[in-house]
Amino acid sequence: MRTIPLNVSRLGALLLIIGMNLSTISAQDPTDKPAQVDGEIQDNVLEALQEKMIAAIGVQSTLEKIKNRRMISTVSIVDAGIEAKNFGFISADGVMSESLSIEGYGDFRQGVHGGVVWSADPINGPAIISGAMRDQLLRSAHLFPPLQFHEDFASIILSGEESIDDEDCNVYLFKTKTGTEEKYWVSKANHRTIQVSLIADSPMGKIPMKVQMKNYKSVDEIWYPHTMNIEQGIQKMTLEVGQILHNVEPEETELTAPKSVLALIERKKEGAKPPEAEKGETKEPVAEPEKQKETDR
Repeated sequence: MRTIPLNVSRLGALLLIIGMNLSTISAQDPTDKPAQVDGEIQDNVLEALQEKMIAAIGVQSTLEKIKNRRMISTVSIVDAGIEAKNFGFISADGVMSESLSIEGYGDFRQGVHGGVVWSADPINGPAIISGAMRDQLLRSAHLFPPLQFHEDFASIILSGEESIDDEDCNVYLFKTKTGTEEKYWVSKANHRTIQVSLIADSPMGKIPMKVQMKNYKSVDEIWYPHTMNIEQGIQKMTLEVGQILHNVEPEETELTAPKSVLALIERKKEGAKPPEAEKGETKEPVAEPEKQKETDR
């Protein structure tokens, strides 16, 4: 395959997309004001679509029995001559760990542990993620996002219809609580997500992304897309899911951030403390004038 430089700044956005359970995604208060499409007021269909998208994955009681998921995938970037392994772990209590290992580049990681959103890679080193990128990753840290539709999105509105590879779809605009929008193409036949487009935030700026989901298969009576065609600007890649495991025994690397990230967190904590609160720091008592005179005799 022809080899061209890989834009490593986009790997964080790729990990974000992989981390999302793109057979579904997340949302908020259906009492919000109706949104507008082409100047017309549209109804918020969050409640109705949530029910359909949950059913498209599986039975809700089955979903609620899942405590965690480990997913192993292969990512191919044909134009760059790259094939990489992706390892993902996510738990019902909000722990997420994603790792993309690329030969010649290293291990690109990001995750959510203890409410802290972080990244670590051989190019940029460890970092604590904030702002829009943090918001995106927290939305992706739900084990089954439709179950938390009222946590992440302000509204969902129907904006049109379109066919994707002969699949008739309704097109929805998902508006996040933080004011951004994501576009979803949802199958009319079975309410599975066929395509998603969004603007992903990365350390190098905003990146337009489009993800097409195919090859849905049932794993433990839960439906997942096993093929994702991803476009990031002009760069195209394919993700093929090799294995999905539920209720696994977590590994230490899945339950905690790397040591470099933990050290960065500690440094930030120490930097936020006032000087007198530093660990082990004490103040010498000041002698009263009378006692000081007696000492001088």
